[in-house]
Amino acid sequence: MANLVITIDGPAASGKSTVARLLAQRIGANFLDTGAMYRAVTLAAVKAGLDLEDEEELIKVLDDSKFNFRIDKTMTSISIDGLDVTEEIRKPDITANTYYIASSPKVRAKLVQMQRVIATDKTKIVTEGRDQGSVAFPEAAVKFYLTASLDERARRRLNELRDKGYEENSETIKAAIEARDKSDSGRDVGPLVPPKDAVIIDTTNLTAEEVVEQLIGRLKKRPTLEFKPSRIWIEIIQIKGQKIWYWLARWACRLLCLFAFHLRFYGTENIPDKGGFLLVSNHQSYLDPIFCGVGLKRHLFYLARDSLFDNRFFGWLLGSVNTIPVKRDKADLSSIRKVIAKLSMGQGVCLFPEGTRSIDGKIAPFKAGFGLLARRAKVAVVPVLIDGAFECWPRHRRIFTPGSIVVCFGRTIKAEQLNKMSDRDLAKYLTDKLKIMQCQCRTKQGKISYDYQPLSAEAIGIEK
Repeated sequence: MANLVITIDGPAASGKSTVARLLAQRIGANFLDTGAMYRAVTLAAVKAGLDLEDEEELIKVLDDSKFNFRIDKTMTSISIDGLDVTEEIRKPDITANTYYIASSPKVRAKLVQMQRVIATDKTKIVTEGRDQGSVAFPEAAVKFYLTASLDERARRRLNELRDKGYEENSETIKAAIEARDKSDSGRDVGPLVPPKDAVIIDTTNLTAEEVVEQLIGRLKKRPTLEFKPSRIWIEIIQIKGQKIWYWLARWACRLLCLFAFHLRFYGTENIPDKGGFLLVSNHQSYLDPIFCGVGLKRHLFYLARDSLFDNRFFGWLLGSVNTIPVKRDKADLSSIRKVIAKLSMGQGVCLFPEGTRSIDGKIAPFKAGFGLLARRAKVAVVPVLIDGAFECWPRHRRIFTPGSIVVCFGRTIKAEQLNKMSDRDLAKYLTDKLKIMQCQCRTKQGKISYDYQPLSAEAIGIEK
């Protein structure tokens, strides 16, 4: 069945959200609050501590976080990574920063795609925003544009905030709305303009119910038109494409491991079912990221030295499977922020703190610093041991040879434990832990264990 889409656009506090909700209830349609979508991205970016003017970081938050927009006849409910944020996105500080998100062309394009996807399976939908009739749904059956005087809009917004327990100055509110009007009207992508075929209604001296009556009166006078969602399947593929490619790539890697290696996994139950976590592994070969990821159900992000991205094709390939470039031996603040953002948004990140592949199969001392990532994001650390990869592909050999690989996921170190340790102590702690795991693993396989110096009592105690 074709969709009937009714758009309601207008500036801040013109009454469009309230009117759209009431109209949806009256005509039995679903209500889509697109402003809430921009607020949700703002909240996710703020929580991740991102630079709100960095468009690429905003896009990554949008792509990597699980946003769930549930619409019905009364409201648009939103959750981020399973956490309901419907009320939290209405806080004044989030409202104040939403214009950064709204001004991002790439973010707007992604959200417009999502809005169109949401509309495809709805019989009737009332959608409100600032570019719904002009950009998101130019073929909509009916378009309205609500406006009101600046003083009236400031009064409405002030009352709305006071009802929610926030005390704000009326002049401050007025100045903020005026600035938002200028920003919305002046941006290059999706500017706030009345669609040419929209019905314009001044709501200054009208109640919300009176505005709804006018809209319904207009609807009765207009023929019902069908909304034809053009290119919708292409847009769905664009939204899902990155995740689909990741899973395809992982299955390809599984096939490689199936035919080339005897690969065994132990301790996968130690991987958290949800929430962010940091995988910390030893590094024996180029294939270690594959060995860490193919046995897990969770989506992983990886770190790799930036020089690997110098080749255009290989760099694209790495980026397409969630690899973040990082400068070695330098404080790469941009990469650090990205990793913390991924962890904070509930993603898994895999890194190799030795910094380079092993020269002899042994575990080298871990470099300190990864503890900061886990503590800032308040996530657990899962130690990972890879054994056998060095024999299959040592760093002096050009290509790998088939062989037996064992991957052991150790017991999770919870966020509360990490807070009690310095970065250096944590690095030593995990280095010793993985050495013990490696010795135990090789002994069980009938291999000769590596000769390590006496390990710390703390590390030995982990395995008791």
